[in-house]
Amino acid sequence: MGLMYWQINDIWQGPTWATVEYGLKWKMGHYYVQHMYEPVYPLPILTPYLANTSDESARISLYVINEQSNPNSGLLTCSLYPLDSFTAKSTLQYPVQLNSTGVLRISELPYATVMKNAGCATSNQCVLRCFLNSTEEEMGQTLFFTQPKNYQLQQPNVRISSITKVSSTQFRITVTAERPALFVWLDTSINKSGYFSRNGFHMFESSRTVTYNLWEPADDLTVQVMSLYDVTQV
Repeated sequence: MGLMYWQINDIWQGPTWATVEYGLKWKMGHYYVQHMYEPVYPLPILTPYLANTSDESARISLYVINEQSNPNSGLLTCSLYPLDSFTAKSTLQYPVQLNSTGVLRISELPYATVMKNAGCATSNQCVLRCFLNSTEEEMGQTLFFTQPKNYQLQQPNVRISSITKVSSTQFRITVTAERPALFVWLDTSINKSGYFSRNGFHMFESSRTVTYNLWEPADDLTVQVMSLYDVTQV
């Protein structure tokens, strides 16, 4: 078995399922696609999907998918975050030993108990974030307990605090937020086409720095920023 997606680019302008637009701009999906084939990938799953926090039979299952042939090890960190604070409500850590390729089941947790102990009364108050080796720069996964549109979002006040020119084709952008922000999206003018090192990300920290790589040299750069909160206010 294998994994593939359709399709990468557009051969003409139009609203399509391609993840790269006709003008070479990356859509949000393309930033996620680049992580789909990570050789080691943590995966939290809620069963049944969109379960109620009072469902005593619901379970959170934690897996690590490994496609590396050589033995590997790491630390799986899973934290429950609210949407009004950068401080996690609870954190669980598991040492992981990967000796062969395949799907390794790490743990199974009672959903209702996990949410109650963390003080998450309803499914739209918290999200679960899992990372291998506890770094945002490595591959991680965010588990939403309900549909993103149903979350109790607060104004995160996401801002571009600085744009620094690194070279004629690269700029460094620092993004700040006052509280957690989901699906933070950076955009530039159409005549400054290129791609960000990360985009469409979730901010559970007050500051995040990304780079923008242009296809052609430029003297300056203007960047706009928005998040899921802005979409819900339309």
